[in-house]
Amino acid sequence: MDFYTMLSRYYDEIFPLDTDCLSFVREHCGPGMTLMDAGCGSGALVRRLRKEGVDARGFDLDSSMIDLARKGLAEDGITGALSPEEIFRTGDLADTDLFCGDKEYDVITCLGNTLVHIDFPGQIRFLGKVCSALKPGGLLVLQILNYMNIREEGQGFPVLEGENSRFIREYRRSDDERRLFFHTSLEDKRSGECYCNSVTHYPLLPEALMALLSMNAFAEWETYGDWDGSAAGSGQPALIVAARSEQ
Repeated sequence: MDFYTMLSRYYDEIFPLDTDCLSFVREHCGPGMTLMDAGCGSGALVRRLRKEGVDARGFDLDSSMIDLARKGLAEDGITGALSPEEIFRTGDLADTDLFCGDKEYDVITCLGNTLVHIDFPGQIRFLGKVCSALKPGGLLVLQILNYMNIREEGQGFPVLEGENSRFIREYRRSDDERRLFFHTSLEDKRSGECYCNSVTHYPLLPEALMALLSMNAFAEWETYGDWDGSAAGSGQPALIVAARSEQ
């Protein structure tokens, strides 16, 4: 069994839907509006919003996550005119064909530090496609780690312990400042099996992200350090951006 198939078994236990994140998105996306969640994982956000009347969809690189999302959607019994295969699709952020069309969405979300899984040129392409896919004045909600902290002090991640799993994460530096190696270990408490994985992240400092937004025709944005609306800055765990496309 590969790492992500294993992770999909415990994803919702390790990363339950953040109620503060849900409230933040709800403020900008209500019934009858359209939303795409890029890097949707198990699809918890999309499924919850669909129950509330939002035409929400998602995609993720890992097929086992998409299988999990589709299964959950079928259990919910709320799909509307779309099939589970239309609501949840497999693909990565650099795939510009994953959005249904130009000016299609009221809101696009990219959460959980997903953007830094692709390299800098891919990040530029993704943000450009997002801006094209948003309706005039549409909103991108983007969440990454606050890499100012990591650059200055390093980043320690708490161990995530659930009833059936234990998840350990750490960053290791590369020879340059453009990449970080993200090492993870997932233990199945019941069987004692342990799965390890390592991927490359391409971190974005706040000034670089703001430059990318400006390059890709986002007209204005606000930044936060957490979903509670606290200000972004040194010491905050995250960098959350709510960016509007041009009218």
